[in-house]
Amino acid sequence: MASELTEKIIKQIEYYFGDINLSKDKFLQEETQKDSGWVSLETMVKFNRLKQLTTDYKVIVDALKQSTSDLLEIDEENSKIRRAKPLPENLSEFETNLKQNTVYVKGFSVEMSLDDLYSFFEQYGKVLQIFMKRFPSTRQFKGSVFVTFETNEQMKKFIELEELKYNDQVLTKELQEEYLKRKAPQFEKIKENKAKKEQQKLEKVKQQQEAEQAFLKEQQIPGAILHVSNVPGDASRESLKELFDNYGKVKYSDFSKGQNEAYIRFSEENKAKEILETIKELKMKDNLLELRVLEGEEEEKYWKEIIRRLSESRNKSHKGGRKAKNGRKGGNRNKRSLNEDQDNDDKPAATEENNKKLKTDD
Repeated sequence: MASELTEKIIKQIEYYFGDINLSKDKFLQEETQKDSGWVSLETMVKFNRLKQLTTDYKVIVDALKQSTSDLLEIDEENSKIRRAKPLPENLSEFETNLKQNTVYVKGFSVEMSLDDLYSFFEQYGKVLQIFMKRFPSTRQFKGSVFVTFETNEQMKKFIELEELKYNDQVLTKELQEEYLKRKAPQFEKIKENKAKKEQQKLEKVKQQQEAEQAFLKEQQIPGAILHVSNVPGDASRESLKELFDNYGKVKYSDFSKGQNEAYIRFSEENKAKEILETIKELKMKDNLLELRVLEGEEEEKYWKEIIRRLSESRNKSHKGGRKAKNGRKGGNRNKRSLNEDQDNDDKPAATEENNKKLKTDD
């Protein structure tokens, strides 16, 4: 007779490679495509629930050799496993059958584990999957589950029970289809609220973009840029601003130390041309500065570059502010990982649309 650990190892790995999980598990599907269906035990022991049972390859192999389902095969080196049977050809029909064999049950203690639930439901038939409903924010078990039986007959026998209890606690049960129908108005309301929030988010982004464009447009002042060449090697942005402030209010001195040219941006429209007409000769230290006003395509090209730099600078500033405020970086919380198991984020037997709905309360 197989030990309790052996039975758990068999059940867990056969769940991973079973029809329900493997038909939807993108990570495991990708792994099976790498080596003619074989998946190394090195990869398998990274799965959370199996890792909790054992990481010893020999224990895993010895357990799988006692399985009577013929679902899996082991390679000659005892280092890889693969599914020995093809997946259902018609996945749509397969999912429909799963839905028909799935029931919703609530009233359990929030302290119950997945193993406790399997032990309870398996007295009523072979269970293919149990989906524990959890609160999204805390991952706390809600006390309600979706249970998929192997056959429709087993499901009917279970749903027709006059009374269902667990440790004297009366449980409520109904078909998954009935549950979805009963919750449809709530699902629709959630959908509407989500769409409303998304629309508000888009409107906010649009307003921010329009405000950003308006700000950048305000910075573009026609005829306000004076190109200066033959700048002394020891000049600075501040010294250039100080020099030209004598002729008009300088908004910005675009200059990098060591260069021999600069762009002086004035605050008033056409100020650069006005100043050029006023100044006959201008020296900085012993250098005679060469001055000209940016016009036409050259002015347009310069403004495009300035606006690009301003936009990048403001975006970095905004991101930096959010990071400092939050104190942490964001992450993809929905990214599928090796540690994702049926009592965590696996989906119940239903369509993708219904799976999203099953995350609501109750």
